[in-house]
Parts: sequence; structure tokens; C-alpha cells
Amino acid sequence: MMQYTTTQGVQGICPDGWHLPTDEEWKVLEGAVDSQYGVGDPEWDLGGWQGFDAGLNLKSNYGWYLEGNGTDLFGFKGLPGGGRSYNGYFYYIGDYGIWWSATEDNSTYAWFRDLLYLYSDVYRDYASKACGYNVRCLRDY
Repeated sequence: MMQYTTTQGVQGICPDGWHLPTDEEWKVLEGAVDSQYGVGDPEWDLGGWQGFDAGLNLKSNYGWYLEGNGTDLFGFKGLPGGGRSYNGYFYYIGDYGIWWSATEDNSTYAWFRDLLYLYSDVYRDYASKACGYNVRCLRDY
């Protein structure tokens, strides 16, 4: 996805005028859409489940398992595409929406975001870059 570079915020596989969002850009998005923790709140620096309703506000209002749909208040339309494990197994389609950031934790791992049909918050963690997750492109500004 990064086109064989480790530079944060590169165009990577995104079209011209767009780039892969960094971990910091994900934090800004989360703070902008959460009703309790704003942009810059230390909440977004934590790992694991964070925020109050950012996940609910980013999830699409259709397509999630057991009607675990979101409100899609900001037009992100996060869909539950699931993921692919490092050993090639696909999982959680319909349950999880998992997106990479362009920020490495180290040479083997990178940060990602996860939305789950049961939760209204957002999960932040790092995983092996051998996993297959979704990407979102962010328009350059």
C-alpha cells in the first residue's frame, strides 16, 4: 500500500492528490467526530478501545452484522470489510472494519484502526504488516 517506502503520509496506492493517512491524522478524525473527546485529547494516544462515540459516527448506517450499524454522521461510511491474517485467512467480514495507517510502530508492525459492530468507540493498535487490512485515502490539503 505504501509503494515500498516507510515515509508517513505518502501517496502510496492512492490516486494523485490523495495520500494514506498517518496515525496522527486518524487521531484528528476521531477527535473531530467524537462527542466527548475532542481533537488533541490524550484519549486518542491510548491503545485499545478509545473515545465515546467516534466509531458509531464513522460506521455506515447499513451493512453491519446484527444491525450494529452506525450513524454515519460525517459521511465516512465505514464498512465492515474484515481483514486477512498474516497466514492468509480472511475473517470478520460483516463484523469489523479495519484500516491501516501509514505509521509504523517498528519495521514489522504498523498502526491500524478498527470498528466493531457491537461498539461505539474506536480500537487503536498495531499489527504485523503481513496482515491484510483496508485502506482509506485522504485528500491532500
